[in-house]
Amino acid sequence: MTITHPAGVRTAVATATGGSGITGDATYIHTLADGTSAACLVDGIGHSPWITNRAAFLAEVAARIGATRGPVLGLLAAADTISDPGPPSLPEEDAVAVIATVHPDRPEVAVAWTGDCAAWGISPTTGEVACLTADQSMGRFLRTVNPGGPPEVAAHHDRWVRVSLARSSIATVMEVEADFPLVVLASDGAYQPLGSAFADVVRRLAHASPQELADGLLDSALACAQQQPGERDDATVLVLAVPEGAPWRPLSPRR
Repeated sequence: MTITHPAGVRTAVATATGGSGITGDATYIHTLADGTSAACLVDGIGHSPWITNRAAFLAEVAARIGATRGPVLGLLAAADTISDPGPPSLPEEDAVAVIATVHPDRPEVAVAWTGDCAAWGISPTTGEVACLTADQSMGRFLRTVNPGGPPEVAAHHDRWVRVSLARSSIATVMEVEADFPLVVLASDGAYQPLGSAFADVVRRLAHASPQELADGLLDSALACAQQQPGERDDATVLVLAVPEGAPWRPLSPRR
């Protein structure tokens, strides 16, 4: 689904439920009166009957607070809602997430994340595709502390997250700002099957509409996932397009 927001920002989402039949992926986009927009993608951990609603709730909290107070505080607000594990009979669901915030008077897009959701910045003019995030996974940790270690061991731990939303703090939520007119947020089910080919698909579709880019990335990820062992994960792509040099007319003062 593609939505055009007041400041000219366009967003598009493409998603597919994994092999369990219960999706833990959710997205939410919130736009303020001044045109500030925040888009959040949440990837719920597990496949309980409640995970779909919980992920949607976390995405909305993060996006709403992220638009008013910035992406880091947006994620931390969502984290606060599930920081208590809950009773053993009805435990709280956990998740990982990524959020991007766009201000109408700033060229940079602010991105924050926790866990293994990811974001890319794209420049259709130059063809540049830059991964803006780094997975907070055990696999990446092992490669960092032991660069010469067995690659198959690190690869085995790539799906083990070191930080989740419920265990997030101001010290663990990562943030970056980048000046790109096109930003792609993706759950691990959408980018891990593609590996390095993710950037190739983005370059091929960089001049397409946001929805065509989201759909193309998702279709490519699903095709690759079918050729790989194991149960297919939920996969979601969220595209945030900010027209370069687009004029923004502030709201008229209230009377």
